[in-house]
Amino acid sequence: MERKIKVVVADDMEIIVRNMKSVIEENPNVEKIESVFNGEDEINAILNLKPDIVFTDMQMPKKTGLEVIEEVMTNTSIEKKPQFILVTADRDSSLVIKSRDLGFYIEYKPINASRINEYINNFADSEKKMKKNKKNLKPGEKNLKEKFS
Repeated sequence: MERKIKVVVADDMEIIVRNMKSVIEENPNVEKIESVFNGEDEINAILNLKPDIVFTDMQMPKKTGLEVIEEVMTNTSIEKKPQFILVTADRDSSLVIKSRDLGFYIEYKPINASRINEYINNFADSEKKMKKNKKNLKPGEKNLKEKFS
């Protein structure tokens, strides 16, 4: 059985969270969705759910999406980092540099259903390929991640 994906959606606007959640719920690759409305709750959801993907707004109460990303990506106690997609109306060019440094994607609002599903499906496909590659290793071989860890 293939592993399904866990997703966190964080935005302070309830309508956006509700719309994104309704799209994500329809995706057969998704097992669980957690919705939150501020940055502190987002951190807690990430620590508890251990999601694969996090869609986060930039401007939220308590912590911005960027603060959340920085905190999670630099937290050494979080072994498996989620894939972050920063969903924002902010066109600040410094975000592009931050995205390269911290390894997250940027999507400008409004994000449409096909882009949401593209992120989820691409993640699911890459998980399947990694699992298949691991199965195809010959006895004694290590995958690159194990080899260089």
